[in-house]
Amino acid sequence: MLKLALWQGAGVANDHAATLSEVERIVSDAAASGAGLIVFPEGYLTGYHIPGLTAADLSDVEAALARVGRIAADNAISVVMGSHVLSNEGVRNAAVIFSSTGEELGRYYKRLLFGPWEKETFTPGRHVTRFEVGGLNVGVLICYDVEFPELVREEAQAGADLVVVPTALMAPHDRIARQLVPVRAMENQLFLGYANRTGTEHGLDFVGLSSINGPNGETLASAEADQKLLFADLDPDLLRRERAENSYLEDLDRND
Repeated sequence: MLKLALWQGAGVANDHAATLSEVERIVSDAAASGAGLIVFPEGYLTGYHIPGLTAADLSDVEAALARVGRIAADNAISVVMGSHVLSNEGVRNAAVIFSSTGEELGRYYKRLLFGPWEKETFTPGRHVTRFEVGGLNVGVLICYDVEFPELVREEAQAGADLVVVPTALMAPHDRIARQLVPVRAMENQLFLGYANRTGTEHGLDFVGLSSINGPNGETLASAEADQKLLFADLDPDLLRRERAENSYLEDLDRND
């Protein structure tokens, strides 16, 4: 069984060192509570909405990410960190995955970019990123990606037991967190962890409403608007029971 932790909050604006201090505190708290994986929101390390963001603004991000890897190793917990990064193709909106030994397992780049600012700023991703932790197969999406049923179904068909979603959902779009996210878990019969930001940033008000959802759409843990560390135990037997009773994926395959 995997204990999943989500952090709902924001980093310290324009201060990677202070943000990393917060990461160290939060990761330590999650590990002390028995979590095997913790997920941070979209753009947590760098800030999410940064008008005029350029490659030069990200010159120290790799050093900061290396520190996140050491924090993961020090606490023997896997970490998914939201951060803007540089790639050979340009600036990316990423989720960077670290194992419990601090090894970087991969980087997922947001595929569906939301609104004019994201489309002007980031190069979209084209590939999936998956990893294994605590006996569960884990897929990764970022924020707007989860609003497309095709992307979550792709993860389910590839054998994902859990999809984690670093997020920066802003007002007035709270219906996504309240209504759509639990349905994505239910219709694909998997666990889904949705880790949103809080507070305000350059004119955007983030709604919080992070949640961990189970394979029949039940909410296992949730938050409102304040900073919060969420936990839920993800039991593989629950997945097996739900899928055995009425498997959407198997029935879909039989109809092809």
